[in-house]
Amino acid sequence: MYSRSEAKAITDKILNMAKGVDAVEIDLSGNERSGTRWANSTITTNLVQFDRSVNITVRIGQKTSSAFTRDFSDASLQSTLNEAVDAAKGRPDSPNLPELLGPQKYIEVDAALPSGVNFGPHERALMVKECLDICDEKKVVASGYIPKTYATNVTANSKGLFAYYSYAEAGFILTCRTPDGGGSGWAGITGIKDISMIKAGDLTRVAADKALKSVNPKALEPGRYTVILEPRANARFLSLVTGIFNAGNTNAFIRDKKPGDKIFSDLFSLKSDIGNPILRQTPILGDNTPAEPAVWLENGVLRHQAGGQDGPKANLGMSLVMGGSDKSIADMVKDTRRGLLVTFFWYIRGVDNRRCSTRV
Repeated sequence: MYSRSEAKAITDKILNMAKGVDAVEIDLSGNERSGTRWANSTITTNLVQFDRSVNITVRIGQKTSSAFTRDFSDASLQSTLNEAVDAAKGRPDSPNLPELLGPQKYIEVDAALPSGVNFGPHERALMVKECLDICDEKKVVASGYIPKTYATNVTANSKGLFAYYSYAEAGFILTCRTPDGGGSGWAGITGIKDISMIKAGDLTRVAADKALKSVNPKALEPGRYTVILEPRANARFLSLVTGIFNAGNTNAFIRDKKPGDKIFSDLFSLKSDIGNPILRQTPILGDNTPAEPAVWLENGVLRHQAGGQDGPKANLGMSLVMGGSDKSIADMVKDTRRGLLVTFFWYIRGVDNRRCSTRV
């Protein structure tokens, strides 16, 4: 939403307005959320929402207060600053205020590519048409959603900090069903900054073929099955289990484990690859310090835990890259005698393992 120079101009303007205060911190954000929905093989919605805000926090001695606005005019910014100053003067002291952070050096990440920034309703409509043409050919009915987010987040302060991050990402999410409703298939990809990576036709064929193959399903008895997770399902599952790698976690599985212990098979590696050319995640931690690359698991061996004093400066959820074998989904299915293929998780929740048996 805002280039680095545009954001810097706004924050510098506010800093220059601040008179008679000891310190100022500014949080600026701007975002576009847009998307195209279709159902029953017809576009139903094109939507776009723009938002922006500035939050100004001032310090006067040990007193502090904040004020907020969505109006970026000079008069509004000055009024918002004055509001924060007036409120701070009437506040009690806040002992032990942390020092503001000075200038930082972040890994450079180009997360707002032109293809993502300019991805609009015309480009989305062409993807939908490609999808529907294939669905007509395969005689299935399609419903789906193409989301886009373009956002800028900035924190700046009077000590010279300027933490800037802007990204643009999109996705393609699709369900195909047979006309009688007896078969259904899903395919999708999300969080993509390079729009050329979204292959609408390929995803449509995957979802349509699943729908056709799922007609006349057979019941499966409870038991133990080898489970194959497609990438989207694996990513969702991974987001739920990364917490076990936090330092001090009391989960029974990880409680007595330490770096150097073998806890998974050789196929499982996991790292936070800050600056990865495909991923779009921020190189800025929540406290505005720089994130750094980290290897959490290497060939099944625990290398680091997150959150400890000696741990790497990275969050487990940042720029995660998981390593494994080079087998395709088709190859894994072919090599599995008795198994389940999971394509997507929706509203899954952790189960209290103190009350549930691990046997099925």
